[in-house]
Amino acid sequence: MMRSLLTLLAACGLLLLASSAGAAENSVDWPGRAGRYVFEITRDGKPIGTQIVSVQQNGETVIAITESKIAVEMLGITVYRMHQVLTETYQGKRLMRLKAETKDPDGLRAGEITRDGDHWTGKMGKQRRAFDCDCMTSTMWHIGSMTGTTMIEASQARTRAITIEDKGPEILDLPEGKVETHHFLVKGEIERDVWYDQTGNLVSARQTGSDGSVIRQTLMSDPTASRETGDEASQP
Repeated sequence: MMRSLLTLLAACGLLLLASSAGAAENSVDWPGRAGRYVFEITRDGKPIGTQIVSVQQNGETVIAITESKIAVEMLGITVYRMHQVLTETYQGKRLMRLKAETKDPDGLRAGEITRDGDHWTGKMGKQRRAFDCDCMTSTMWHIGSMTGTTMIEASQARTRAITIEDKGPEILDLPEGKVETHHFLVKGEIERDVWYDQTGNLVSARQTGSDGSVIRQTLMSDPTASRETGDEASQP
């Protein structure tokens, strides 16, 4: 079960594209609202950690850092712990570089891939990576990820085939209040429900593990939050 959970959580930290999905992506600014987004991660309703997405913009350069901290307990004993940092660098709206570092019971795995045209090269640990794609990553922090038929699984720095279904507008009741969102369903080699606010930033995600557990990411605070949620608020 822990191996299944590892595979699921590492892919987090989230294509047959309907025309309305393209319209939604085009109607918001890139990269949405820069700043710090704090998510609580739960497994079957129980808090197991946090995910913090930091979006930084300097002219045409955008850096998005997704840091996840997970600790799963059973009978009061921590049976699984993970710390992961995924760093994406964009020029304009094009992803140009991805760095990934994951530390868990299997040890430390780190790698980096870079782009020349649409050709990607690099390493993940000792494994070489080389592929072609004009695509985004599985962090899915911005609605601009909702396009194409291929996505880079950020924790593994490898491509995955997907389809995307536009589920339309939906009101979510988040800790900060009711939020108007746009809901998408990602299927294929990555499967996830994702919700974006009107600025195009991720506010919620849900996926099901191979063991049947439901993993959720829920936004606790964002750059314009009226109240602040500290990192420790979601720690198990």
